[in-house]
Amino acid sequence: MTDMRRRAASKPVPDPAYAQELYRNARFSEAAEVLEKREAAGTLDPQNALLLARIYLVRDPARSLLYLTDRSKLFTSKVLRGESGLLQGAAYARLGDHASAATRLKAAATDCAGHADLLCAVRYQQATSAWMQRKLDSAQHILNRVDWSEATAPVRIQQYVLQGAIQASRGNLTEQGGTLLEALRYVRQQERPSVLHWAYVVSQISYLARELYSPSLREAAYEEVSKVPWTADISDTQFITLRAVGWCHALEGDYFNAFRRLKEASQIAPSPAWRVMSLCDRSYLARCLGETRWAEQERSDARDLAATVNWKALDGEERFALCLLGELFAETDAPLALAQIAEYRKAGKQFAPILASSDDRRVTALESYSLGVVQRALGDSAEAVRLISQAYDIYDGIGYRWRAGRSAKALAQLTGQTSWKERAATALGVYPRSWLVEERARPPVQPLRGVELLTASQQAVYEQLVLGLSTRDIARQLNRSEFTIRNHVKAVFKTLGVKSRASLVARATGTAATPDT
Repeated sequence: MTDMRRRAASKPVPDPAYAQELYRNARFSEAAEVLEKREAAGTLDPQNALLLARIYLVRDPARSLLYLTDRSKLFTSKVLRGESGLLQGAAYARLGDHASAATRLKAAATDCAGHADLLCAVRYQQATSAWMQRKLDSAQHILNRVDWSEATAPVRIQQYVLQGAIQASRGNLTEQGGTLLEALRYVRQQERPSVLHWAYVVSQISYLARELYSPSLREAAYEEVSKVPWTADISDTQFITLRAVGWCHALEGDYFNAFRRLKEASQIAPSPAWRVMSLCDRSYLARCLGETRWAEQERSDARDLAATVNWKALDGEERFALCLLGELFAETDAPLALAQIAEYRKAGKQFAPILASSDDRRVTALESYSLGVVQRALGDSAEAVRLISQAYDIYDGIGYRWRAGRSAKALAQLTGQTSWKERAATALGVYPRSWLVEERARPPVQPLRGVELLTASQQAVYEQLVLGLSTRDIARQLNRSEFTIRNHVKAVFKTLGVKSRASLVARATGTAATPDT
């Protein structure tokens, strides 16, 4: 017996069933530690060796591939070989070697014949590999051939998400939203859903809710973000979700919760590059709301941190932070802004194949808008119009209304054309309280007799009532429960002698002079 095994034998070895539970709860580091201890003790069976390889696959496909190759003698039966081949195929696909992925997955399909659940998993991986190569027809064909009712719950959820990704790649974002909501309904039906896959569905819904006007997506994002039992091992997914939810709040004009969620995202940013993105978010929104000093500090922090990042080494969407940084510095330091865009371009356009960013025109739109803002600051109006028009066409075509509206507003300022102002108003009409919409002219609010008798909390509710906000919106604006707001509304009505919101608004705006009778 080796020294390692003697030392391992002298300590209690955790039950591998505990590792499976940790894996289901997205506590991958702990699960891996349990399994690695059993392996050191020489008591790791083939099924748990496959689980360890699956854990490695989540974060490091190369390590998973090497592990499976080194332990190939463990997998003696056809089913075990099939499961190993399935994981190897998934690893090769994530590493961009789709030829090797196809070979492994084809062999896995043969070995898994007669095991419907495993065969579903193989077909899912084959479809995923096709999607990564943007062979959308092939990916869809594979999905259509499978009876997904025979799949395990995690694979079924992954199939929903992949179907949505195919729809998004075709530009059918509304359809993607429906598919993701269907996936969420399926997750909710599970007594004990896989936390990793639950979290991923919620992150996809939140991301789409930020970009696509959809009350159902937005409400699902708000509801689920606090329900998912997030762990440190999925902090990157939580970061993306919190950031998206923060922008959903901002688009609704709920800036308290917008900054709250963006701050939470900043605190768990999984890398310095993502933290740069988070600082840019907060700086941009603070500037739009007139918080100049705060905006400048966040922007300065983002610039300093960005200088420490090796952007060329990254292949994820966090590189977009450089575009945002360019936008932020455009008005005050155009040369520096241009340098940030140049740094982004030097990093290259290659993204990890698992990301939707690969070969996606939304990336072109983001780049075009950012560079257009910088060119406008440099005084090249013609180039700015060309670039921002390109961004507008893409955003308008796929239904990203707030981004299309923002682009149209910029074009209205550059060209002076009324048509662009009208397009901006149309696109932003669904976000009447966002920072992007100029405040509508309202009749002056008159002081009502009795307002001075209201408590500070009641006065805050009164001010929101005069603006016409619903109980739900007021609760969000003031970060209070709807029950508390209803009690305050009753107190306001009683103190001011009114019986309805309409009467309150009419009196406050001077269109009614007497209390309700």
